[in-house]
Amino acid sequence: MLTGSGTIVQLVNPTKKYDIYSGMIYDWEQAQKWGLPILDLPLSFLLDTALLPYAWSQN
Repeated sequence: MLTGSGTIVQLVNPTKKYDIYSGMIYDWEQAQKWGLPILDLPLSFLLDTALLPYAWSQN
């Protein structure tokens, strides 16, 4: 499922707060392990950008 899922995974992660562009960072780290999440980067970028006000309010 490639729908900005890196952002969603980080947004609902209870162990740490959501940070600016953490979905893209997560996708990049996963892509280095097995490549496929690189396809999700553009969608995570869009969703992370839409969530910037939320991320700023968390910091």
